[in-house]
Amino acid sequence: MPGAKDKEGLLLRIKNIPQSPGVYLMKDSMGGIIYIGKAKNLRKRVSQYFSNKKTDIKTSYLVSKINDIETIVSSSELDAFLLENNLIKQHKPRYNISLKDDKTYPYIKISGLKSGFPYIVKTRSFKKGEGTYFGPFASGFAVNQTISAINKIFRIRTCGDFKFRSYSLKKRPCLYYQINLCSAPCAGHIDAPSYGRLISGARLLLSGKNAQLIRELKREMKKAAGGLNFEEAGVLRDTINSIIAISSRQVSVLKNLKDIDVIGFYREKDAAGITVILIRGGKITGTNNFFLKNVLIEDSEMASSFLDRYYTKTADIYGRIPDEILIPSSAGINISDREILSGYIRQAYNKKIKIKEMPDSSGLIGMARENAKKNFFEKTAAGNVSDAKTRALAALKEKLGLKEISASMECFDISNISGSYPVASKAVLRDGVKDVSSYRRYKIVTKNTPDDYAMMREALFRRFNNAVSGKDPLPDAIMVDGGKGQLNVLVKVAREFVEKGLLSRETMPALIAIAKAKDKREEMDAVYVPNRKNPLNFGRNKDALFLLMGLRDEAHRFALSYHSKIKRKSLTTSELTGIKGVGKKTYLKLVGALGSVDDIKRASLDDILGVKGVSSKAGRAVYAYFQGRA
Repeated sequence: MPGAKDKEGLLLRIKNIPQSPGVYLMKDSMGGIIYIGKAKNLRKRVSQYFSNKKTDIKTSYLVSKINDIETIVSSSELDAFLLENNLIKQHKPRYNISLKDDKTYPYIKISGLKSGFPYIVKTRSFKKGEGTYFGPFASGFAVNQTISAINKIFRIRTCGDFKFRSYSLKKRPCLYYQINLCSAPCAGHIDAPSYGRLISGARLLLSGKNAQLIRELKREMKKAAGGLNFEEAGVLRDTINSIIAISSRQVSVLKNLKDIDVIGFYREKDAAGITVILIRGGKITGTNNFFLKNVLIEDSEMASSFLDRYYTKTADIYGRIPDEILIPSSAGINISDREILSGYIRQAYNKKIKIKEMPDSSGLIGMARENAKKNFFEKTAAGNVSDAKTRALAALKEKLGLKEISASMECFDISNISGSYPVASKAVLRDGVKDVSSYRRYKIVTKNTPDDYAMMREALFRRFNNAVSGKDPLPDAIMVDGGKGQLNVLVKVAREFVEKGLLSRETMPALIAIAKAKDKREEMDAVYVPNRKNPLNFGRNKDALFLLMGLRDEAHRFALSYHSKIKRKSLTTSELTGIKGVGKKTYLKLVGALGSVDDIKRASLDDILGVKGVSSKAGRAVYAYFQGRA
């Protein structure tokens, strides 16, 4: 919290902030950006945080963390909106709301568009530019049912490109064609234009445009019947009947056929549940649910920030914007903020949109709020703010001497094979939850011999250096995997930065190490801190220890995956594997014993032939190859 002099200086600077549109960046004592906001009048908006009028406890806590405020003036409110969105994406401030939910919802994806015969599949990962996505859906079971219905109606392939190419070579369809669930484009049973019409029908169905789809199919049916193609007309008739049957099971909520999003909010203390009900063509097609933690801003600012983040993200990813957005009047979003968002959508996506404020008692708004409330209590009951996690964080606060229970913790791990392909990783917990966006990978460049301590020192030095430069503020605790030896490395690196005056002792995080139990019969690992011989005793409640072990496992997994990636890349590009008689096994043996490829180039023939497992023929071939290139 800033001192009296610091606060006086901050208040004085606020008086000199221009009264123009722009963006404000709030920073903590380390210079880290903790919150970003936009304003029509910068001085007026920033002054409200320090006015002491109607400031609730949550906002007061945020203000207590502010040590400095930077402002960026823009030419208009729309420019401020765009700048705020870009800065939040870039800096990911701790106290801005994040739309990531802890549950990955499934999507339906139409992929393989370049092949001319796309396929449909369920997926939980979203990669922009790789196909067309529909969803997310609240239930994996609902996705499976939908894909099954689409297969029965349109007979679209579900196999991936590899399997598709395999059957194309055989010119023989798979079982799905035999049971009438695929039109077998792999075997040439349908041409690309005809298959494209099936895909178009599936898109309309997934978009909720059932009425439009039925009209188009009826036109095709009449055309087929008029041309005396009664078999095709019969197939189209059955397709229409199937779609009508699906439509009858959907609940119609509006007489008009507009695409509408209805927003519901539910909040208790510093957590909130938000639900977006998706209405497409007058029918409810799904919901998007969000659970927000550490919400330290007022309700109106939270609601406005959510709309900005959600609709810029939705448009960027899906390119789909509704005709109307209905928001509750209790949200308190002012007209100016609504006009900025609609203006941005109109300019960026050439789409006119209405953002309407509705009474909380109205049917759709009430339905959205009830769903938001339901989502809120499901998440809290499921453990997002669970007693066990709270106890674990409280125990760590006491044992490690942390300032707050809502601590951020990092863990570092090393991965290499006899010094080859050395890498380090950083995994992060915030408030006891994985913060994957803050994970980092380090390719070790100073060592390629088996020296885990030197490798750890390089990774930690680079991490502390990033704190000095302001790129990555320090957490509340840093943990290393490897026991007392690695703890000594961590302490020495931290001390070096303090003694050089680059970091202060007061801002230094708690330093700890975790080591696997020496006796395999023991389930618990040991946690060490500086100036203490024995590991910490967490008592009968092991929740805190389990939390640290989980963080260590994440760091180990992340390091191992990066190590494997580098090793695979090296195997496919190494000069060694291009030498006749040298395969991957010989390559690994040589690199494991002698170091990098450069070290092998400099090795003598005796050194190469002395490597266990390398044949004389292969060894001489390697030596001759490099000597010939010298």
